Amino acid sequence: MKALAGDLGVTTMALYRHVGDKETLVALALDAIADPFATITYPDEPHACIRLAMTTLYTTLTAHPWVPEALIRPQRIGRGALLLADAVIGAAFDITGDRAAALAAYRALWSLTLGSVLSHLRQRAEGTPLSHDRMDELMGSVSGGSLPNLRASVLLDLQPSTGEDFEESLDALMTGLFASFGD
Repeated sequence: MKALAGDLGVTTMALYRHVGDKETLVALALDAIADPFATITYPDEPHACIRLAMTTLYTTLTAHPWVPEALIRPQRIGRGALLLADAVIGAAFDITGDRAAALAAYRALWSLTLGSVLSHLRQRAEGTPLSHDRMDELMGSVSGGSLPNLRASVLLDLQPSTGEDFEESLDALMTGLFASFGD
């Protein structure tokens, strides 16, 4: 709170008079970040709806690197985020016709998105090119014939992840999630 007050050019006490405590401040900030989700006009086509919702979420979370950690605490969600989740679950239901499958799809899509955001933020924090020192150390400690798939993939991971990488992963996940439903 003290650092934030300093950044805003006000006293800590002035900040506390307006927001009461840190939890309230974080909740207000999360609401403000999620509020634009409430204004999204989602396409009628379910796949396009999911793609728009999840890419918007990815872009928003990578633009606000403190948000993923803030979301760990309970009761931290805004109305806009609820509407985004509802749109994705509804689109998944339109594809699957099954509420449980739609919820499972949403959870998988959320996990992919959050994991991609965390990877993106980690890479941003490390800088480019990425540091693979620890990975190199671990891989050097096992025999050369082991981990063939990981060894073959290491060169693919030298470039920082991007929004395009996320979209490719999103497409792959959606294909797998909805393949058995005729899509």
